Amino acid sequence: MKITDILKMGHLNYSEPLNQSRNVKGITDNSNEVRPGYIFIAIKGHKEDGNIYTQQAILNGAILIIGEDDFTSLTVPYLKVKNARKTLGQVAKKFYKDPSKNKIMIGITGTNGKTTIGFFIKQLLEKQGYSVSSIGTIYNEINGKRIQSVNTTPNAKTINQLLTASTDQVVVMEVSSQGLAQNRLEGIQFDYALFNNLQHDHLDYHGTMEEYFECKALLFEKLKLDGTAIINYNDRWGKKLTERLTAQGKKVITVGEEPTNQVQILAKELNNVSVRYKNKEYNLRTPLPGVHNLENLTMSSCVAHELEVPYEQVTTYMSQFSGIAGRFEIFHLANKVTVVVDYAHTPDALATSINTAISNGAKRIITVFGFAGNRDESKRKAMLENVCRLSTYAILTVTELFGSTIDNLYSDYISIQKECQVEEKTSIIMDRTLAIQKAIWEAQSGDWVLLLGKGHEQYKENYSLKTKTDQETVQYLQGQGNQLSTLKTLIGNEKELINKLQQGREN
Repeated sequence: MKITDILKMGHLNYSEPLNQSRNVKGITDNSNEVRPGYIFIAIKGHKEDGNIYTQQAILNGAILIIGEDDFTSLTVPYLKVKNARKTLGQVAKKFYKDPSKNKIMIGITGTNGKTTIGFFIKQLLEKQGYSVSSIGTIYNEINGKRIQSVNTTPNAKTINQLLTASTDQVVVMEVSSQGLAQNRLEGIQFDYALFNNLQHDHLDYHGTMEEYFECKALLFEKLKLDGTAIINYNDRWGKKLTERLTAQGKKVITVGEEPTNQVQILAKELNNVSVRYKNKEYNLRTPLPGVHNLENLTMSSCVAHELEVPYEQVTTYMSQFSGIAGRFEIFHLANKVTVVVDYAHTPDALATSINTAISNGAKRIITVFGFAGNRDESKRKAMLENVCRLSTYAILTVTELFGSTIDNLYSDYISIQKECQVEEKTSIIMDRTLAIQKAIWEAQSGDWVLLLGKGHEQYKENYSLKTKTDQETVQYLQGQGNQLSTLKTLIGNEKELINKLQQGREN
């Protein structure tokens, strides 16, 4: 790509003659990555403004700076644009030669279920003989190699890099509302776009459910001309999206319980779902429990069927599915207590996880969960009410502080306990590892302990047990056996726990 290829994107501020035929050797929005011959695009982020790094980018060899601010005295050409994030996607598309056009692109959006649907699709397609790359929350996998994931949806440059590196036929991508709102998918086009659901979440970012929905709907503007939308019609926002896309003349396949759906869900029971497609009935089975996973499987099977995976083969292909880290991940303890680690962090998702335990015969349910500090406080009351309504007992703990403090979150817990009048049914242990220890220590044969909110994610705080994830904490406690009682003295005075945890953070 040459400089002349992008000059029409904005207004050039440069007084000296410009060699427009100069080759561009790379593009980036990170000044530390700039090398001689690179273009640096200055992005205004939520925490930092990339414009303050323009001089560093120039020192590192940038031959063109792109941004939204006014610069008139730089020693290299400066292209002013209206939206630097969007321009990053447009430039990346040109530089990497539009890699999404050469792949079968599958994008998945929705509040809950994106990760599970992505893993299901990958399983079904690979069993059918496809090679599949994935980009998502837990990790990215390109050409069979796993790469650590930073965001659910990376920025446009990273997506184009991953697509260019991939030699796989299919790319399955989780698409977040923030990623769409921030133009991270600018220039990317999809063969299939899936909408699973819209539930109360991220309103600290989007403001209203309507704005949240409009961000999700942006994915379907990125369908290729012959692309297909696959919509969960059981969701009321899915119905709204279907009406919009149908009016626009786009190809839409709906999945739901109504007879008018192209894929009709006939019945759901434990791990089995029966569907009707073109007047034929099929029974599909997933090893993951829960009604929500039956809907996830139905959505996944629909797109797989569009790629010639027979419905008759779905159950066989899924029988070898090994599960997903942090997505209703089950541990069976020696004392016949079942522990579940799940990412559920919305009111509906919490209820779904607990109901899944109930439907699988839980004697009692002890739920460990919490709120994210400085994040969407509007969903907190519904979260606590759902957990207390369905659980035998609940322990409030830290999920992640996100800039808040232990003391502030503890005060929030005290207040919401009183507001919901659930003091007798809940306790507060701010050290997450000790909250898990207490729940497991108190559980009896036949009980289920649900550890909700973190899923696969690593802890960001320093806790008493030197474990990094909920899974590690469960495994550590499994190994302790009778020694668990030695930790009992650590659970008592709440203020002492808070001070202990705060001291650990300061150290």
